[in-house]
Amino acid sequence: MSKKRLYRRRTALLAALALVLLFGSTLKDSLAYFTTYTRVNGHWPVTFGSDTEIEETIEDLTKKIQIENTGETDCFVRIRAYFGEDMVVLKKVEEADAKDGAVHWTQDGDWWYYSQVLKPGETTCELAMTFAPHQNLHLNPVIDTFHVVIVQETAPVLYRTNPDGTRTPYAEWPEQNEEAGS
Repeated sequence: MSKKRLYRRRTALLAALALVLLFGSTLKDSLAYFTTYTRVNGHWPVTFGSDTEIEETIEDLTKKIQIENTGETDCFVRIRAYFGEDMVVLKKVEEADAKDGAVHWTQDGDWWYYSQVLKPGETTCELAMTFAPHQNLHLNPVIDTFHVVIVQETAPVLYRTNPDGTRTPYAEWPEQNEEAGS
């Protein structure tokens, strides 16, 4: 082999080695960019929203309402009654909860809130709403039929940490805009 050929071969080999070292030093960073996954063991189920069933019974002019949590997560519930202008709610009576004898329904505006966390499979205590014809209308006080629509909403249970380290459950309800079109 000639000296000239040996010199070219050695120069090409050194150039190739320099390129390998140059690109090899940044290879680790490049591989980190392209390997953006990780492996984990185990699983944790994620559920979105709550499933509830509303149970309504009517006796005379009284509508009795209960809500059952048929979902897999804890939730809070609230209800609202929609009815015509010719009817008014005469009285709202909550039946005492058979478990603890406490009253759990509270009214805030047009909504009635159940104050306890509703766990899966549990049912709220009964809320009885008695309706009557509006006093300004001269209707027959004996009414055969009336239309009342009950709307219920659920909210997930959130927890607020207290200064003593305990956690208090609460719900965040969406703001209701009562005026149409605004």
